[in-house]
Amino acid sequence: MEATDIRHFQYKRHWEQEGHSLVIRPAEPHDAQEIHRRLTRVVEEGVYLNETPDSLPDREEKREEIEDIREGGGMYTVVEVDGEIAGVALLRRGLEGTSDHTAKFRTWLVPGYRGLGLGTQLLEYTIEWARTHGVEKINLDVWDNNDRAIQLYEKYGFQVEGRRLKQAVIEGEYVDELYMGLFV
Repeated sequence: MEATDIRHFQYKRHWEQEGHSLVIRPAEPHDAQEIHRRLTRVVEEGVYLNETPDSLPDREEKREEIEDIREGGGMYTVVEVDGEIAGVALLRRGLEGTSDHTAKFRTWLVPGYRGLGLGTQLLEYTIEWARTHGVEKINLDVWDNNDRAIQLYEKYGFQVEGRRLKQAVIEGEYVDELYMGLFV
């Protein structure tokens, strides 16, 4: 993999929006407890993520995950609104030597923070981070009923590369799992 000049990448972003202070920054191990608490809330909705509260890593495992992703050349980022973690975005690199030029993208926002443009900000940050750190392709999966997310991904150039039919039942309806990719 080609070495990349990362001096021009802004690791922390701060801006004001409608009287709120917003920050995107790398997650730190001490964020694990709050990330776990917030993620549990998202998972309990049963709509966006294919997990249950029982399947989630505990706080210590979440701390280790943050460190492992960073040590593996990936990105683990939080977005804060007025000092509260509102969501995360992460890129987990593929296996070293075979697929580490790719990274799997995952993101979520806590209820109450959706529709504020935070997803767009996280995606732009992630794409810039990927370009700056030698990631050639970003992969993700999304339920086909998540129209808002799919529209956002398509706006930034992600294309559907595959579909798993009737992969889940959400709110009593079958949904397909879409696999999308973006060459950066």
